[in-house]
Amino acid sequence: MNGGPSRSKFGSLLGVLYVGHTSCKFLIYAAKNAEVLTCHEEKLAAISPQSGWVEFDPVQIWQSARDCINSGVQNLLLLDIDPRDIVGLGVCNQRESSVLWDGDSGRPLCNAIGWCDTRTSGVVSELLTKVKGKTNFLKAVCGLPFANCFSAVKIRWMLDNVEGLEGKELMFGTLDSWIIWNLTGGADGGIHVTDVTNASRTMLMNLASLQWDPRLCNFFRIPASILPRIYSCAEVYGYVSVGSLAGIPIASCLGDQQAALLGQMCLQAGQLTCNLDEGSYLMFNTAQEIIDSDNGLLSTVAFKLGPNAQTFYALEGAIPHSGSSIGWMYDNLQLPSDPNQNGSLTQSFLGDPGGPSAVLSTICSMNSSFEGPTISNFKNPNFEVILVPAFSGYYTPYWRYKARGMLFGLTLQTTAQQILFSAYEAVCFQVRELLESLARDCRMWPQVTKLVAGGDLSERPFLMQMLADLCGVSIERPQTSTPACLGTMLAAGLATGMLSLEDFKASCVPPIDYYQAALNSSQRDMKFRKWKVAVDRCLNFESVSETDLSKFQQEALDPDHTVRCSIPGSVYVISSFALVVLAQILQQSGGGVGSLPK
Repeated sequence: MNGGPSRSKFGSLLGVLYVGHTSCKFLIYAAKNAEVLTCHEEKLAAISPQSGWVEFDPVQIWQSARDCINSGVQNLLLLDIDPRDIVGLGVCNQRESSVLWDGDSGRPLCNAIGWCDTRTSGVVSELLTKVKGKTNFLKAVCGLPFANCFSAVKIRWMLDNVEGLEGKELMFGTLDSWIIWNLTGGADGGIHVTDVTNASRTMLMNLASLQWDPRLCNFFRIPASILPRIYSCAEVYGYVSVGSLAGIPIASCLGDQQAALLGQMCLQAGQLTCNLDEGSYLMFNTAQEIIDSDNGLLSTVAFKLGPNAQTFYALEGAIPHSGSSIGWMYDNLQLPSDPNQNGSLTQSFLGDPGGPSAVLSTICSMNSSFEGPTISNFKNPNFEVILVPAFSGYYTPYWRYKARGMLFGLTLQTTAQQILFSAYEAVCFQVRELLESLARDCRMWPQVTKLVAGGDLSERPFLMQMLADLCGVSIERPQTSTPACLGTMLAAGLATGMLSLEDFKASCVPPIDYYQAALNSSQRDMKFRKWKVAVDRCLNFESVSETDLSKFQQEALDPDHTVRCSIPGSVYVISSFALVVLAQILQQSGGGVGSLPK
């Protein structure tokens, strides 16, 4: 399919298959200018059989990927573009979601465990007990602390809890491995591979050697034989053997956040990007230096653009819930789809320079282009609502897997719009926490004054202005909603020889929107201090354990329970023995205990 010269005015084409947390999509780019010629997207259905569990059907993921590819190719035919002009395919994926399957049959052995799933809390607790509570015990080797989200604890849970694994040819992979294995034939000769960016999120890869570390595998009791082979981000791993792209080389593979760093052209040390989507992630390019953070940031691989290319590293800050917290409000708090039903956000918080409905449409519409007012005109500061969206624990900078979300400041006058507004503020405050952690870790680096933003949430101008105001930095937002796919396309172009970095910079970088901070530092800092107080209370919620709850129930039944339990056991035993001896002495002397002298 990819032989010979191009047959259309668009020249050579590059496909990108993106498998995320909520959707799967296939985009086809014109290699010469990164124009998206067609895109097909399908939603992925999350399964939640228990509280805190987030699963996906791997078979459905693979079927959605095939459907997206087939629909994308059909769209090319409708546009009178020859699909044979596609010269390479890149794969981009949400990173930590984990799949375990049987290599002989090709069937998954259980549902894929989503990145935000909390079922592994028991595994994390056992590991922390094993290392005496040292959250960063392995961080010097793999760059990651103990947490629910990383793949190693998910593998350990599956090996311990999934039945019928004996005698199977076990194969593990993140979503990229599962998709590439199926694209290249599956049980009939499929290749079992991953790239350095996805491998760096498992807690099993040595950051320095870029290989699976036997010490880490032994620590988690995970056989190295089930792990995929690690490659760079830009090289030909194999060829598609099924479907409408049969014969096309698979030429790039990246985790979504690293791909976004590449797509935003943050290729030099000191450049950083913040991708705002279901979660939010800050990536800071540190070039060839691996920085071990003391402030909750993760050390990770940024990219390696070829088997012989230099490896670039990054510091990363992770926020698990951004767009998902806003979606949670609409889904579970039944916020009105028509924002004018229950008043106006601007009437509650902002001045009215552009009309209330205009600002609300900016907040509630992903595609709005309205330049909303700044948040410098806040009203009623004493009635602010604060949301801490720690729905599955708090990640950077605290890494407290038992923390849970909380909502503060509710009164009888609180409106749905105020609660919604607090979710947007929470996104900005958490990004500021990441920036402050970065400043403490990189004191000798130039101060961060500019942040490149991307992702679905970045398409809301009101949020971009709020982010600039509450973080005190200028925001640059390239006019693309898919920087991760753009970065994956670049890597595939480099691997196939269709692109160079110079060509990409000259013709493929999109226009940029700019936002400057308009809130003064004293207002910004006052609001952030209130946020920090709320976060502290949220983090301390984990101190209320099931043991504490049992104790409260016992005290309700027996008010003297606490008093008796407060007496040391040794004192109780000795005093009881002394009373028995005293009673015997008194009895032998002729006086009974409690009797009156005659």
